[in-house]
Amino acid sequence: MTRAVTVVLHLVIAIVVALVLLTAWQWFLGGDLGAAFGEAARLLFLFMDIGLGVWLVLLIVRAVRGRPGVLASAVAGVVLNLLTVLVVGFVQQGAVAWAFLFFGLTAGLAFLVGAAVSSILVPRLVKPTGSAERRT
Repeated sequence: MTRAVTVVLHLVIAIVVALVLLTAWQWFLGGDLGAAFGEAARLLFLFMDIGLGVWLVLLIVRAVRGRPGVLASAVAGVVLNLLTVLVVGFVQQGAVAWAFLFFGLTAGLAFLVGAAVSSILVPRLVKPTGSAERRT
């Protein structure tokens, strides 16, 4: 049970922190807080979707195996996501691949900060119980 809670907490904290950072960035660029949040969500879930999925799968695998590695998994997710965004940008007709790469980098950096914050906070929030943790 504790492993599932840690995975969910990592995911929620990383997404919330990334959304806050991206919203602040978009608010600085545009000036409207509501539109900034919408753009932040679009950037995170459109240009970091592959990375979030890869990170979640790696988090689950590492939780099952009992190994830490939140930041290493996040970096792997961001790198795979950037490669995907770059390829999609080149493949789509009329799309500027470098703009896609910039959006992917922006979302990826905000996500990495969120993953770093979650890797600091989650161990402090979830204290494994000795005997219960060994049984699962």
